Amino acid sequence: MSNSISQKLRGKTIKIFGPPGTGKTENLLKRVQRYLKKGYSPDEICYISFTNKAVDECIDRVRKKFKEYNEDDFKYFRTLHSLARQQFAEIPVLDPKADMLIFHTQYGTIKVNYKDSWDDQKVFNNWSLQIYDRARNMKVDPVSLYKQQPRKAVRLQQFKSIIAGYEQFKTMEMENGQRTPDRLDFTDMVERYIKHGLVIPFKVLMVDEAQDLTPLQWDMVVKIAKQVDRVYIAGDDDQAIYEWNGADVALFQSFPGRALVLKKSVRLNKNIHFFSKCLLNSMGDNRVQKDFYSNQKDGAIYKWNTLKKVPWDLEGDWMVLARINDVKKELQIEAKNLGLYYQDVKNNKSFDPNHFLAIEYWAKICDGGVLTRSEACIMYEYLLNIDHGYRSQDSKKWSFAHPNQVFNFDELHLRCGMREDKGSWEQVFKRKFKDKEKQYFQKLMREGVDLSKPPKITIDTIHQVKGGEADNVVLASKCNFPSHFDKKNIQEKVKELRVWYTGATRSKSTLHLLGTYHQYNFPLGKYFKLYEANYDR
Repeated sequence: MSNSISQKLRGKTIKIFGPPGTGKTENLLKRVQRYLKKGYSPDEICYISFTNKAVDECIDRVRKKFKEYNEDDFKYFRTLHSLARQQFAEIPVLDPKADMLIFHTQYGTIKVNYKDSWDDQKVFNNWSLQIYDRARNMKVDPVSLYKQQPRKAVRLQQFKSIIAGYEQFKTMEMENGQRTPDRLDFTDMVERYIKHGLVIPFKVLMVDEAQDLTPLQWDMVVKIAKQVDRVYIAGDDDQAIYEWNGADVALFQSFPGRALVLKKSVRLNKNIHFFSKCLLNSMGDNRVQKDFYSNQKDGAIYKWNTLKKVPWDLEGDWMVLARINDVKKELQIEAKNLGLYYQDVKNNKSFDPNHFLAIEYWAKICDGGVLTRSEACIMYEYLLNIDHGYRSQDSKKWSFAHPNQVFNFDELHLRCGMREDKGSWEQVFKRKFKDKEKQYFQKLMREGVDLSKPPKITIDTIHQVKGGEADNVVLASKCNFPSHFDKKNIQEKVKELRVWYTGATRSKSTLHLLGTYHQYNFPLGKYFKLYEANYDR
């Protein structure tokens, strides 16, 4: 950024530093409302956040106070990619599912007989394309970034070949043999906006979660910011945990403008606030120094060796947080063995939903209720004695029935291929329903858990829950070699501290530190001792 641009931005920019629970998004929304009260129209305000969900929530909250506007009036309340996409609507977007499945199948990076149950992380998030996209966002040479990776999934020549194949896949071949852009990926949208985007007559620009912007995205923000009257950049450098994906927190820290620190956290109680400061103090001068205060409630912090010791009967909801996906899966297995009912951030529950539906449907028809064809076929998946052809609702065997026709127990016996007699679901579900799963459901049902309602426990990674909060949080210290703390240099330790600080500050009431004897870990015990030795009760 040139000195002239920096000077111009400094005079009209307010940088809002929002520590956990201090309400930086709320602060931005209040400013939106003030501008609307002053007579600004919604299309004179550009509000940028990281997810469509966050943008939609912002619009909903503003419209509750300004009912004269409809959702379409806020056409510049968007993610960066969506804002860029507006100007290039004639070029199709590369579908991250369908198109990428075609590419990987054609290129041979995945098997042709792909199944929906496979892990998207291994199928669509190809390692080479991740490195390539990160390099584009960091504005560095992809080969140079490849060489910096401590562990490489492919050799350099294959890395280059995958990238070349991907770029060719995005283009369309013309009759003269030339190729022209045919589809855009998310990074293409930002690059194209920076080079060819038209000036939009905004008057105010607001950017939330700015600590997670990449250098390429910052270029887009600067392009927009140069043309507006007022700029608000909100974020928290202490919660910058996406540097692995190309984000550069230093650009947020150094962005020209007047700093405003939000001082009061409505989330953090005294104990968790003090513990989080122990983590912050270890960052030294690698952060913007800022004081903020707790909500003055007491709260509590505990240390345990296993999930079994955690007092799950405490009031409120829970987050169980892991540093990496492998540990998340281990925690989910341990929680299931304990008979806990949980889900992840994407609302995937601790059991196969069809298992639960089958149990419900069996109980329903045994009690005199009726089922549709689709409901019966879900139940049939787990019943052993079903006549040939009736398990699939698309089978010709069902041709006599209307799709919405319903059947009771006797009709399923007489007309629909079912041969099971009435009995407990544990006895009749003998196909594709393992004993361990049955025992899990039995335990939940004995304890009176309502499985139709969302669970109070969420188990996921720290990165996945960023921005969320819960009454009680469990932090698991186990990690892997790349995230192991002790062998890192100071810059890498600061990055790691930010991750654990973000995890610890999700809690509103109690924080539970889960120890480990694994060789790779984050020293939560060390910071717990520091907290115990210095916290003034």
